[in-house]
Amino acid sequence: MAQNLKKRFAISLDKVGMCTSVICMLHCISIPLLLLFGFDTALRLVDQEWMELTIIAFALLIGITSFLGGYLSHRQHFVPVLFVAGFLLLVNGEAVTEGWASLSLSLSGALVIIYAHFQNLRLKRHAIAS
Repeated sequence: MAQNLKKRFAISLDKVGMCTSVICMLHCISIPLLLLFGFDTALRLVDQEWMELTIIAFALLIGITSFLGGYLSHRQHFVPVLFVAGFLLLVNGEAVTEGWASLSLSLSGALVIIYAHFQNLRLKRHAIAS
């Protein structure tokens, strides 16, 4: 019973990680759209540094927990490497203050992290089934 609950929790972490990365992507996309349509008040609410740092910290916490457990389960090196690469893109996107460069790096990082979570989830399910 406890083992089954542990496996379900590990799989849920990847799903939460994918959702966090999607939220990050939506946040990144919303800023230029709000600016484009002239919603200054909404832009000031969304474009807060504390919000960006919270999303990044949450993605890191979920990612470390999920990918460490996943690696111990399936022993595939490329999955944590994908996560680290995506996270570095995401952090570099936040460090760059120029518009399109920042957006491109952040969106690329979020997409790589989503793909890494998807692969981790797939490999964990395969390892559990065998």
